[in-house]
Amino acid sequence: MKVNWINKNLLTLKCVLFLFFGAIGALLPFLPIQMNSLGLSRDEAVIVSAVAPFIALIGPLVAAPLADRLAGGFGGAPRSKTGRYLRVMIVVCCVLATIFYWLLTLIPPIIRSPPNVSFTCDEAGGFILQDRCGGERTCYHWGSGKGSVLVKNCIFTCNATSSYKGDSSTAPPLEEVSSEYAEDYYDAGTNIINEPEGVAPPANPAEYLPEPYPHLCFKDQQGATICEVYTEFYPIKLTLGLQPSIEPENDTENTCKYPFDEPFNCRIPLKKIQELKKEFVGEECNPVIQCEIQDPYNNTDSLLKKSQCGYDNISFWLYLFIKSFGDVFIAAAVALLGTAIVIATRETSTGRGDIGKQFACGSLGFGIFAPIIGGVAQGRFFEGIICFTVLMLLAAIILLADEKMPLSPPEWWWHTRCGLLALPLSSVRKYGLETAALGVVLFLLGVFWNSIDSFLAWHVAKLPEGDPLIIGLAVTVGAIPAVIFLIFAEKIVDYCGHSNILIFCFVNYICHHLTLICIENATLLFLCEILEMFTLHVMYVTAVLYLRHLVPRKLTACGQALPVAAHFCLGRCIGALLGGIAYDEYPANFNRVHQWFTIAAAIVAFSYYVIYHFYLKPKCAAPVHLPPDPAPAVVQSMNGNGSYTPLRVYHNSKSKKGHFRY
Repeated sequence: MKVNWINKNLLTLKCVLFLFFGAIGALLPFLPIQMNSLGLSRDEAVIVSAVAPFIALIGPLVAAPLADRLAGGFGGAPRSKTGRYLRVMIVVCCVLATIFYWLLTLIPPIIRSPPNVSFTCDEAGGFILQDRCGGERTCYHWGSGKGSVLVKNCIFTCNATSSYKGDSSTAPPLEEVSSEYAEDYYDAGTNIINEPEGVAPPANPAEYLPEPYPHLCFKDQQGATICEVYTEFYPIKLTLGLQPSIEPENDTENTCKYPFDEPFNCRIPLKKIQELKKEFVGEECNPVIQCEIQDPYNNTDSLLKKSQCGYDNISFWLYLFIKSFGDVFIAAAVALLGTAIVIATRETSTGRGDIGKQFACGSLGFGIFAPIIGGVAQGRFFEGIICFTVLMLLAAIILLADEKMPLSPPEWWWHTRCGLLALPLSSVRKYGLETAALGVVLFLLGVFWNSIDSFLAWHVAKLPEGDPLIIGLAVTVGAIPAVIFLIFAEKIVDYCGHSNILIFCFVNYICHHLTLICIENATLLFLCEILEMFTLHVMYVTAVLYLRHLVPRKLTACGQALPVAAHFCLGRCIGALLGGIAYDEYPANFNRVHQWFTIAAAIVAFSYYVIYHFYLKPKCAAPVHLPPDPAPAVVQSMNGNGSYTPLRVYHNSKSKKGHFRY
């Protein structure tokens, strides 16, 4: 039986997929930009990106069993004749997702007025200086918690204020430092110089001494004194707690002075003190070390985040709640659409069901609308949600209008060449471990993918020539070329085998994460984002095809919920948590995190290859299918004389259905 590209029964389904995935491409890639414009801090955005997909698990875990139950045909339930239940469920999910995403526009932006703040310390201790907040000129009341502070551009100065005024560190390049003489600066006023053996001291050592490095000293948990030496080459990360502000001597004081909760002091050489007093002649000089605080209110685990003027996290909680439930219905809709595709494209006698061609339409929509919103609307949420709404409503109208869409649940024998010769087997019992192993692999693939995808907009914004159009085009370069592969997806999967394609995806992640480290221009991101044609689109269709065979007919929806739950929910959750670490102390942490992801992808790919090809494949090869003995009466009647031609099953290029062992 020849399967044509244009199947009139599947035209409306193709339109629904084009519109649905086009709506996703118009909105979801740009949500990190919207979180920034709303005023969420980096930590809050990472929490939303990790928690929302975890809560979204509710969608496929509830919708899939419900869809299988409404399909009927087992447990006494009447079997559905039209598949109307599935169309209505998809429409409900699309409408509710649209409503929840529109509610995001009603969340009040977080208006924060970041007061000036600086880090200062001397021999007596360390302090955070911060402007008072509001008309009441209040200071924040700290609890017992601790947080991080990144200090940079440390200078020696007099009478530090909350406004950092230093341009750069006074530290000289490392090659200019002479260790034989630099210690003289920290010798409490003595001019004793440790002369190197065989080297005569200079006539005037002070002329050869470089500018000293500021020393920031504190005691660790064991009571040992540790000194961090500031250089201009890297910031110092300190974990601190703060005490209540010291009351000012007069009411006109406009600065809060928070002492550190730990023993802390800064070493200031006597010679530097003398130089400062000479520089500030006629003024009172209290020599201190003052440092600029890098991203004081937005760095990961920031100590100062809650001390911003006007800080209020109600918008954060509203955003987390609303987006999570929007993702619940999107995840449910994706699982139900996968079910609809599997049901509507029942395998023919040649083993082809046109699944890839349906997903090709979805990939086309996903790739078309993303650059339109990124380029024309600059990734703005309002234009994105309008496009999302229009496309979702059109998809819902088509689903409700087309009563002839072939979504009636298939018979139990639907995925065999000849149902009359098939015997009912429990696929759950027979392939349960294989299904679970596939779930683990999809979860790992989800972690590798979402560690990049969740914050791609942030990375683009930090690169030269980065703008929202690049974000949309990054989606396009992976989605549009995938259309060609998806049209022939079933032939590709049959020829290569499911597991080999999944191993290939892990290999692609080695290249993807490694390339991200090397790229320094936003337009070059296309070189690695094009790999998503395999790691996202072909991978997902491979999982759908794999689970089409693994699960029995009565659990079709539950089987299609597995890749959504494992890859797009759990994988996205863990991937967002790990990927968010890359934006703490960017770009140093970015390179470090993706180096570890590169190594992890290499280890997983190699382990998977060895375990599958040298253990699982030989051990779990499908046995030759023989007819039952004695043959059923129906078989004898079909053959007339009782002779029986063995059933030819097929799969994975070995012409054996069932030879898809993991």
